[in-house]
Amino acid sequence: MGQRIDQFSEDLREKLTNIDNGLHDVKQGIDQRNSNAAQHVRDHLATVHKRIADRHQHVVNANTRIKNWADSKRAETGAEVAAWKAGREIAKLEKRAEKAEDYAAAASEVALAAVDEAEAAALEAWLARVDADVAAS
Repeated sequence: MGQRIDQFSEDLREKLTNIDNGLHDVKQGIDQRNSNAAQHVRDHLATVHKRIADRHQHVVNANTRIKNWADSKRAETGAEVAAWKAGREIAKLEKRAEKAEDYAAAASEVALAAVDEAEAAALEAWLARVDADVAAS
């Protein structure tokens, strides 16, 4: 399980670094190209939307896996798990561990997708603010 945590941490770090680099480029574009800034942001937003669309089915599947895990978690009782431990029912404990690991992987997938959504939201907010500012002036 420690390996999955390490992988999630690395995936999140990589995603945040990529987003930071992309937004840094967008900010430079905004700072340097006042007349083309909105188009630069729209172009980057299109890239983010494509990334979201490309991962959409994976996220849908991950949400299904999360729901399945939650359903199976509700079905098992603490007493039942304690009995499996006491009885050394390794197969049942292994299956439970595999389900929990799959849940962790699915939750990671959803979390990483949420970071993409947050990036898109920030870009859309910037564009909306520009529209409001232009209309007000």
